[in-house]
Amino acid sequence: ILKQAQLSHSFFHQNARALKQQFHLTMNQARDIVMSCPDCQHFAPLPSKEGVNPR
Repeated sequence: ILKQAQLSHSFFHQNARALKQQFHLTMNQARDIVMSCPDCQHFAPLPSKEGVNPR
């Protein structure tokens, strides 16, 4: 199923929420697929483990 989701994303470029719902993935699996797509990386924010100072 993970391979099917990757193929679907490579053709349709769905967001993580759509992949999660359509293929019954975890949110982390769906995000990993989106983040690994070179065409979609500029739409997804970079993951940050540190807090961000809004000032």
